Amino acid sequence: MSDTPKLDFLFAPQSIAVVLRSRGLGGFFLKQLVEGDFDGQVYAVCADADELMGLPCYKSVIDIPGPVDYVIIAVSANQTPDVIRECALKGVKAGTLFTAGFSELGTDEGIALEREIVSIAQGGGMRLIGPNCMGIYCPGGGLYFSANLPSARGWFGISSQSGGNAIYLGKMAPRRGAPISKAVSYGNACDINESDLIEYLAEDTETQVIGAYIEGIKDGRRFKKELEKAARAKPTIILKGGATAAGAAVTQSHTASLAGSLRIWDAVIAQTGALQAGSIDEMIDLALLFGYMKPPAGRRIGMVGIGGGISVLAADAFEQKNLSLTRLTPAIQARLQDLHPGAGNIYTNPIDTTALFYQTDGFRKTIEILDDWDEIDIILLHVPYDILAFLTPEHVRHLAMAEKMIGNIGGVRKPVAMLLHCAALKESYELSFDNQDVCWKAGIPAFTSIEGCASALDKFIRFHERKKLRR
Repeated sequence: MSDTPKLDFLFAPQSIAVVLRSRGLGGFFLKQLVEGDFDGQVYAVCADADELMGLPCYKSVIDIPGPVDYVIIAVSANQTPDVIRECALKGVKAGTLFTAGFSELGTDEGIALEREIVSIAQGGGMRLIGPNCMGIYCPGGGLYFSANLPSARGWFGISSQSGGNAIYLGKMAPRRGAPISKAVSYGNACDINESDLIEYLAEDTETQVIGAYIEGIKDGRRFKKELEKAARAKPTIILKGGATAAGAAVTQSHTASLAGSLRIWDAVIAQTGALQAGSIDEMIDLALLFGYMKPPAGRRIGMVGIGGGISVLAADAFEQKNLSLTRLTPAIQARLQDLHPGAGNIYTNPIDTTALFYQTDGFRKTIEILDDWDEIDIILLHVPYDILAFLTPEHVRHLAMAEKMIGNIGGVRKPVAMLLHCAALKESYELSFDNQDVCWKAGIPAFTSIEGCASALDKFIRFHERKKLRR
């Protein structure tokens, strides 16, 4: 029987010890616990200091007077076996090994050292995350593996073999509207691995959408089984690292992972019902769609915004992803022309309208026309920040185009998405971030590129198309 259902204890420890050197990187983890919102007991274990960050330093985990649920180990690789022995004697339930210098080196010594720590931990009933990883981010438990991570509890669960990718997801996903329930950076996966974490997140009631960055797998059959179970339970998005020969070579030295055949990998993803993302940002795009958009009836898009040239590029991008920008009928065009007479408007699809500047009521009626038209399945609104030469970022902010759009789609029955793009200037980029907040707080997924929007919508729709066929 798998121990995975018991992994809840990883995310709610009552006491944590950080084993570190006074001048090492482990001080970062201690700082997050001391200055953050973890409300349990924190201990510092440091052989070369008497006090750190206001805490007395113990020379050994065994010297700590109270119980220790969890330990973060940030000392050199050759010191780690002794620390694990102390933890096993102390009755520590689990630990994160931030330390590198094990199997990812590819040396006999590094591989043997990793096997040794696993053997010691198993003998003491202790679970390990890592080595060579960042560990756990869990807002509900007050656990953070990086500075500036949001403390709000969320619904997007992350399993990442890479520490850097886990940190990026932990910061960017909430910023774009997909707050994190739990995230784990697991590195070399000497004990707790990708299958354990996917199984856990599939059962976790807090997690609604799963995202996993994977470089290699420990047990192919088990992985396929757990991925299939997870994909049946909730949307599960996989990003495979090492998809090329060059990437596969890097994964071996990064986390000691064998990338495996890409063709086999693609087949496994397709067979299990999971989704495969092409990038970290697309993983977030897909999470936003599952978090905020109801399944559309089809692939026909009605796009409304500003900019003739950008509309041409959008038409190309969407058609390439089998998404149709349905040509407006003469009757629909006539109704729109009655709303917005004069030059400067394009009534094809995408619709290029200056109503965004001057006619809030006219824009609302434009959306109502598209919403009532049976030839459209999705309404896509777009704001291209820097393509209009006569507008500065300050003008765009003053016009509040994103806010006007959001404020005039109340009662729309069709799925709606927003495209916030062409932000070349620093001020425009910052404004696009502010506007993303406006969107997701209104329950609207927002994208930052035409190509990303097209790809994510295609995969989202294909997911629901396959789901219908499996019924």
